[in-house]
Amino acid sequence: MADTDQSIKNLAGESAYHHGMITKLFPSNNTGIVRTESGRELPFSYEFVILLGRAKSTLDLTEGEAVGYDLGWTPKGIMVTKIKTYPKDSF
Repeated sequence: MADTDQSIKNLAGESAYHHGMITKLFPSNNTGIVRTESGRELPFSYEFVILLGRAKSTLDLTEGEAVGYDLGWTPKGIMVTKIKTYPKDSF
């Protein structure tokens, strides 16, 4: 876990997005969870999320991956609405 925390901190200077880590993916429900730097867990829905960066589809997302994210209002309440993925070699 310390390695992924360090990976998140390494990205802090590279992006205008908040930084976190994908902790859970639920493909059967088309949802996932992003853990923030402060430890809060925020949901996202494949239906409402916009992917930027390396990932071209939700199938490219992996648990434990450091990401940038932004929040927005959806019909299901406040959720992660943008996820920016980074090249694997950026850590």
